[in-house]
Amino acid sequence: MTDMDGAQNGELPLVVITGGLGRVATVVLPALRERYRVRLVDRATTGTRTAEVVQADIGEPEAAHRAFAGAEAVLHLAGNSSPWQTWDSVYAANVRTTQIVLEAAAAHAVPKVVLASSIHALGEYNRPAYWPVDPRLDPRPCCPYGLGKVVLEALGRTHAERTGASVTCLRLGLTGWPPTERRYLGQWLSDGDAGRLVLAALRGGERYGVHFGVSANSRNQWDITSARHELGYRPEDDSEAFADRAGPSSGPVCRLFDPEISD
Repeated sequence: MTDMDGAQNGELPLVVITGGLGRVATVVLPALRERYRVRLVDRATTGTRTAEVVQADIGEPEAAHRAFAGAEAVLHLAGNSSPWQTWDSVYAANVRTTQIVLEAAAAHAVPKVVLASSIHALGEYNRPAYWPVDPRLDPRPCCPYGLGKVVLEALGRTHAERTGASVTCLRLGLTGWPPTERRYLGQWLSDGDAGRLVLAALRGGERYGVHFGVSANSRNQWDITSARHELGYRPEDDSEAFADRAGPSSGPVCRLFDPEISD
């Protein structure tokens, strides 16, 4: 496997980020640019001078194949993150796109793939009886979006087994936003910790792994022990700094939150 922390032939390793102009990519880009060459792939036309940008629809197989040329790692962030969408939308925007991304990665023999999953994949466990939720529990998605992430993880496992690539799935919590509501305090991932988590995942050589991605929050609802021990993730931030300013719930999201305890 390529040493993702070192240069190859005097040049830094290339990481291709799908959804490269989106919220999560913008958050982790500063950390990645310190160690890698970065190619951002996005349908948006807005450019950036901090990295190479390729305008392409990653859901088109030929576009994905072209975008991954020379990649030593792929960070797949593209997709529709709305918990209100229908299964048809989830399949088109998230499931099918992930399959295309993995096929393109296989065609280029990319040795490392990091897939953005979500805590919604185990959203039905977000109840006091299960806190902190163990990532090894059987999936119990709380909405079609979460179900799509369960499928994404299964696709990632199959890809690892068939190709020998290292695949890491990160079940991200609230990323790119401050926890302005109390119900988000237990699932917040700070900007700095998001960068630290993705760097740890890119370095990791596990054949296949699934880990929760949240900060070192005092309200410990999602167990990040595996991310600490297996990836070397070292979170530094705690949502408790926002607790005095966090307000009540603004309304229903999905079954990730029990209405009786969502505040």
